[in-house]
Amino acid sequence: PPSTSDNLPGLVTTQWLADRLNNPDVKIIDLRSQPKYNAGHIPGAISLNPESLRGNVGGVPSLLLPADMLARHLSLLGIRPHDTVVLVCGNVPGDGELGNGVRDATLVGMAFARLGHPRWTLLEGGHHQWITEQRPVSQALPVITSSQYPAGTTEDTFTVDAQAVLLRVGDQQTVIIDTRPADYFRGEKSDEARAGHIPGAVNRPMKADLGPDDRFKPVAELEQAYSTLIPTKDTPVIVHCRTGHQASQTFFALTRLLGYTNVKWYDGSWSQWAALPEFPVEK
Repeated sequence: PPSTSDNLPGLVTTQWLADRLNNPDVKIIDLRSQPKYNAGHIPGAISLNPESLRGNVGGVPSLLLPADMLARHLSLLGIRPHDTVVLVCGNVPGDGELGNGVRDATLVGMAFARLGHPRWTLLEGGHHQWITEQRPVSQALPVITSSQYPAGTTEDTFTVDAQAVLLRVGDQQTVIIDTRPADYFRGEKSDEARAGHIPGAVNRPMKADLGPDDRFKPVAELEQAYSTLIPTKDTPVIVHCRTGHQASQTFFALTRLLGYTNVKWYDGSWSQWAALPEFPVEK
């Protein structure tokens, strides 16, 4: 039987994890750079580069890989469908090498969600919090027995493509949230084929959900902010950014922390949209 309760929160504390370090059904995935991992990590943690779960799909760079490829990754990591997975990011406040922090963990979370794996969570405060509390670290590579993670037969229900988003442009019922920085949203800056945003989209930069310590702001504060953008918990919402990475964090906040029930993720995001000349752009 699963040794952890079924109502797994979106975020778990260092104490929660410390209490389960020797539980074979709890797998820890460290998303920091490999040199940092090799220098010392939470005992038993497995190193994973979040970018290894993305690739070029149908000409669009940086899309989350199809389920069968993700399942093979999890098999090599020795993860089984009943395991509880704790994702650990490397957010170090004030560190020049901040990395991608929370959104690395939420991007990997999208892979678990795509496979229908219900039991995954983020370590609140990441690796930084763990070492700040002087908890144990190890330099040993974990002994892994590879598993046969099933790929499943259905596509996930939360990823939408450009065509699905286009159908919602001008639809007063759907809220499209662009999670890029405000200057990109306004079209003052651009790294893509065109500058601007999807017509009718609202801007809530991903960083607005985080405090100065690179952790999520209190839930009450997030509730308040999103209630001004999204009328009800079941309002249709589409989140996007530039490549899907930042928007994964907003997707997590809305679905796992705030309980919104009708949120879709446009993985191709602005990178794809801007490169489709017939798709409308607003500045």
